Amino acid sequence: RPSAVPSAAIISRGGGDSSSSSPSKKSSDAVEGLKNSLASALASLCAKSLLQPFDTIKSVQQHHQGRPLSFLAAARTITTRPGGAGPLELYAGLAASAIGSMPSIGIYYGVYSYGKRVLIPQFQERYGSKRSDKDSRAPIMSDNALKLGAVAISAAMGNAAASAFRVPYEVVKQKLQTGQYTGTMTCLSAMFKADGVRAFFPSGGVAIQMLRDIPYAVFTLMAYEMLRDSYVTQAETTSPVRDMIAGATAGGFGTFMTNGLDVIKTRLQIEPELYGGSVRRCTQMALEEAGPAVFMRGMGSRLMHKIP
Repeated sequence: RPSAVPSAAIISRGGGDSSSSSPSKKSSDAVEGLKNSLASALASLCAKSLLQPFDTIKSVQQHHQGRPLSFLAAARTITTRPGGAGPLELYAGLAASAIGSMPSIGIYYGVYSYGKRVLIPQFQERYGSKRSDKDSRAPIMSDNALKLGAVAISAAMGNAAASAFRVPYEVVKQKLQTGQYTGTMTCLSAMFKADGVRAFFPSGGVAIQMLRDIPYAVFTLMAYEMLRDSYVTQAETTSPVRDMIAGATAGGFGTFMTNGLDVIKTRLQIEPELYGGSVRRCTQMALEEAGPAVFMRGMGSRLMHKIP
């Protein structure tokens, strides 16, 4: 899954400061959300094409049981698979990832953008500075705190809407990355023959997807908004470098905070039958295997995949 930050920069241009609720304003919000959906989907395609090797290495590191695999050891395991394509194995699952992620990313950023543009002015009018303008009552919270709250809620809404669309391509991608199948069509055919459509929505797969995606988006986008307000916009002139630094920092923070959930997601979606489709059981077995350190597996490769 691509970093949430680059498109956040696109989304933020709308601001969402007007409190108007006219039909034309709502139509404008919807159009802006649609534009952000398209831009985010295209950005996702480019990012996944460039950074797929890091994601493949991460999946192998997290899925591997027993002694942890280093970055280089995981890369060697992937590129020396019997009957594999050598270094091209690092791009296993790219087709499923690139094609499948476009609609889910588009839905996520469309909902996030719309929610943010609608909620920020409403929150400010009811609880912030515009509350005093309307009826002379003191604000309950600062506008910055209300903005962060709106960002968090919008991010959660976007991921709740998009997570179900992510699960099928995530399952296919991870099975290809870990060498269970040699090609996308072979994987799709075998999975469908084995369990029909249910094979693409394994037990526990949607739940763990949401448990990973929602906190990641909330942490990342809230961190980005805070850095944007306190660092990026403080410059005398617009600075793409500052924006990139803020995005990379926010992406790294979100990645670090949710890596343990990502480990559970990888294992549960690849082998749901091993854990009975239970997030709790998967977590318990991982802890029994290697203790809390198991939740740090793949951290480096995931950071390299997310931060850029």
